[in-house]
Amino acid sequence: MSASCDLCSHSSLEQVYATRNSGGKRTVWLCTHCGLLQSLPRADRSLPKTGTPPASRAKTFRAEATLATLKPFLPRTKHLRVLDVGAGHGAFALELKGAYPKARMIGIEPDARAAATWAGKPGFTWLNARVEDTRLEAEGFDLVHSCHTLEHLKSAREALSAHRAALAPSGYLFLEVPNIASLSARDIVDEFFCNEHLYHFSARTLSRLLTSCGFRPIAIANPRDTANITVVAVKSEPMASDIAADPREVEAAAALISAYQASRMNNLATLAHVARAIDAMAPRKVAVWGAGRLLTRLIANGGLRPQSLTAIVDKHITRFANQAHGIRLTPPEDLARVKPDVVVVMSHSLSNDIREEAQVHAPGCEVIAYAELLARATAHAA
Repeated sequence: MSASCDLCSHSSLEQVYATRNSGGKRTVWLCTHCGLLQSLPRADRSLPKTGTPPASRAKTFRAEATLATLKPFLPRTKHLRVLDVGAGHGAFALELKGAYPKARMIGIEPDARAAATWAGKPGFTWLNARVEDTRLEAEGFDLVHSCHTLEHLKSAREALSAHRAALAPSGYLFLEVPNIASLSARDIVDEFFCNEHLYHFSARTLSRLLTSCGFRPIAIANPRDTANITVVAVKSEPMASDIAADPREVEAAAALISAYQASRMNNLATLAHVARAIDAMAPRKVAVWGAGRLLTRLIANGGLRPQSLTAIVDKHITRFANQAHGIRLTPPEDLARVKPDVVVVMSHSLSNDIREEAQVHAPGCEVIAYAELLARATAHAA
């Protein structure tokens, strides 16, 4: 393998995983020097997009939490200059603009369909381009926001170096990426290594990359969050380019991959049991909360019939789509009208929050987390 690691520049890459749906075109490699997981080849130029834009779920879900993380650092009296890298549907830009009306928002987003929801609003400037192709004003921004974008770019190192050059001396970088710690989830069924992601970070590898690119992390939003790594950083002097070997990180990454493959294979086999458990709830009215990948897996791999559901509830996707799997999407506030007997929560990280909200909108209903059903199915299969 002629490619080199984007973190340490060593060529000691070892293939450790291949996605089943990649057609052999992209595989996952572990740097046996520093422990960074990365996908090859790094062909990041996607085909032109047509039709209805997909909901940018991670960016949309995280906008409110992102603003809460940033507020302690952002002065309310300043006319903030904000760069939103990979702005998507503008969820964060709109959230921040609501709290800081004087902020000047510049969003980089190559998909015109996504940008259409915010690009024409006063106070917003849309750069219809990829960040790699964009020249930015040196030290021109008080905040550079990058949420679930860095892992898509051809070189994470080059992107962070460009972010640093664009950031004012007293500015802040907000960075969030998927966390490979989620590979250890016992109930995982999603394919973590989707084709669009080129880098797969742990807290350790991301921290080392930030430091080597001239950033000093000053806050981690929630160190116990296994789904996301969320960092606020400021500029510092770049470290020496020679990245030391990290055998412990290499060993930990290899162990995660091995455990993930075994756990996911077992969990996919139990999806049919989960689907039958939901079907068995009839004749009670069953609503599913969450129209994302978990539900898709349950339908595609488990055989769940979406037509048997009373409702599919989603708080965020309803902004961009009115149906999923042939069923009209229901916003949470309409649960009082639907009056379900059971709400099945199809989420990992937001399960507790959704449970509380479901009970507010549909008092007296039974709320069951997907993880609970999977645990029951796993026990039954054993």
